[in-house]
Amino acid sequence: MPPNPPPIFEFLLFDGFSNMVLASAMEPLRDVRMNAGQDIAGWRVSTLDGAPVSSSSGLQITPDGAFDARQGNRTLVLVAGYRVREQITPALLAKLRTATRQARLVLALDTAAWLLAAAGVLDGHAATIHWQELDAFMEAFPKTEVSTARFVRSGPFLTCGGASTALDMILSLIQDLFGSAAAFGASTMFVYNPSRQSELNRGAARLEQRGSRKILQAANLMAENIETPLSTAELAKQVSLSERTLARAFQRELGMTPGKYYKILRLQHARYLSDETHLSLEQIAHRCGFSSASSLGRSFSTLYGRTIREARGQEKPWAQSDRLND
Repeated sequence: MPPNPPPIFEFLLFDGFSNMVLASAMEPLRDVRMNAGQDIAGWRVSTLDGAPVSSSSGLQITPDGAFDARQGNRTLVLVAGYRVREQITPALLAKLRTATRQARLVLALDTAAWLLAAAGVLDGHAATIHWQELDAFMEAFPKTEVSTARFVRSGPFLTCGGASTALDMILSLIQDLFGSAAAFGASTMFVYNPSRQSELNRGAARLEQRGSRKILQAANLMAENIETPLSTAELAKQVSLSERTLARAFQRELGMTPGKYYKILRLQHARYLSDETHLSLEQIAHRCGFSSASSLGRSFSTLYGRTIREARGQEKPWAQSDRLND
């Protein structure tokens, strides 16, 4: 049986969308893809007619192409913001009905749930929307069960409000699709104040199990000691756990040992140095705690399925989203 193809995310943008909402949904995927290899996930950006659209702050985005409602086998991500009601037409609603039947999953960010509800596809489903629209949304669509939760999953539909809730939702989806370790890695990329995020149940704190705070502390120590890795015993001592308890916590929450997670972290850093610097492979190996370039190479090939030399010569995995800076 052939392996399942990697998930394809199609970001359908509408005029007035929020830059922060789009980035909150796309950047965690970029992080997962960069760290796991190019074949794990892909995305494209579309608009209804293939023409550029402008964000709420006036940033103009040139899409990959026009939206094809008949395309199947994708996760559809609708990103709408201001003036969402003005953009509703019978043709758009017809396209959304067709597209939602074909899609694996449908994500509606910010005010995009309004478009799905107007198309009738949220009838009988639970959903949420940007908090400023909640009351109006509830009045306009009585057949939809409106929730005040940060994000809601109901059948194939995932809906959320603004940027921070989009980040929460995409991290949850990453955990479902790619595992707890990928979600944990992506979440720590976006945690500005870990203690505050833990209070708000955001970021890495979303992996809400006993020991998560200790795992975050251990992961931070790993990140701070890439060139000279600490032993598991040293890590456990510094986070005030026994070595056995730390190992069990990592296995329970991330599905791997502390040593394996540490090696993945070091290999991710090696991949970054390979992409972003002209350091020799021997220099990269030493900066990432490997005894030699050959030792790094063997570990890299095992994780990514290609040699580090091959990866170094390939297009950077975030190149598809470079147009966002145009």
